[in-house]
Amino acid sequence: MRVGIGGTFNIIHKGHELLFETAFSVGADVEVGLTSDEFARRSRKVDLLPYFQRKSNLVRFLERYGKPFEVVMISDILGTAATSEKLDAIVVSPETRSNAEAINDTRLKNGLKQLKVFCIREVKADDSEPISATRIVKGEIDKEGRLLRPLKVAVGSTNRVKVDAVRNVFTQAFGLVEVVSVEPEHGFERQPMAGRVLEGAILRARGAAEKTKADFGVGIEAGLVKDEFTGRLTDVQYCAIVDASGRMTVGHGPGFEYPPMVTKAVTEGRSVGETMSAITGIEDIGRKDGSIGFLSDGLIDRTSLSEIAVLMALIPRIRKELYEPGDSA
Repeated sequence: MRVGIGGTFNIIHKGHELLFETAFSVGADVEVGLTSDEFARRSRKVDLLPYFQRKSNLVRFLERYGKPFEVVMISDILGTAATSEKLDAIVVSPETRSNAEAINDTRLKNGLKQLKVFCIREVKADDSEPISATRIVKGEIDKEGRLLRPLKVAVGSTNRVKVDAVRNVFTQAFGLVEVVSVEPEHGFERQPMAGRVLEGAILRARGAAEKTKADFGVGIEAGLVKDEFTGRLTDVQYCAIVDASGRMTVGHGPGFEYPPMVTKAVTEGRSVGETMSAITGIEDIGRKDGSIGFLSDGLIDRTSLSEIAVLMALIPRIRKELYEPGDSA
């Protein structure tokens, strides 16, 4: 099967690599349409390498796959794919999926067979925005999608425990990060329970992202949730993470039971924090080691518990390729 690909390929990046890997895996040979200088300038607002240089770089890159390929010049979005009798399929990105549809519409009018369309998943940078040559030229990211500036993360809380937990996990996952704390503008329940716990985390994340225009907004909320197996109330921390595109991922940490007197007080309208502070004599316990620090006799503190929740919400963003699969038609 002969497979077609098209692009400017001004700078070959991680997204292009997935495009090529897909084409060479499904095809016996590949035809690569490379935009002419005139066509490329019409669609790009950044500095472009001349055609001969882009072609030379492209050929050297494609030789690594060890399969037959041909590079042809194209002067519009239809390229040679709309008229070629040799092509059987085409590989596109979500951004260029409409081009494949236009190509097949033209082929139908020309009495040619429809091309099978393989659409790869969108390859994103660390900030969850698509990797593109334009962003690389502007110095925002490198070819692998790593940010060339600190990743800005806004936490919907001024609680030091929550802020530290977010900073610790995001730094391990992404490297250089700038973490800011934002006091939520919306009123939150003193003691959320059941579904209101996750709802609170989501509201905090969205509020922080909207207020700061950060790459990520993070919300952490703890509350009592009934365990479906034991029927008992357990304290669970939920974390919600929203990115600039609006995509939300959530996770939560492990749950633990409070002493009966605490659970009773909470069901009667008091908060966990004020109840545990009264029992332990530790003022503002939720902003220190937390109730879990006292109850576990120091074996785990609230920062560590919060870190688990943050990491669970971050997992789909660490392994983006497994949680954002492409589709084919």
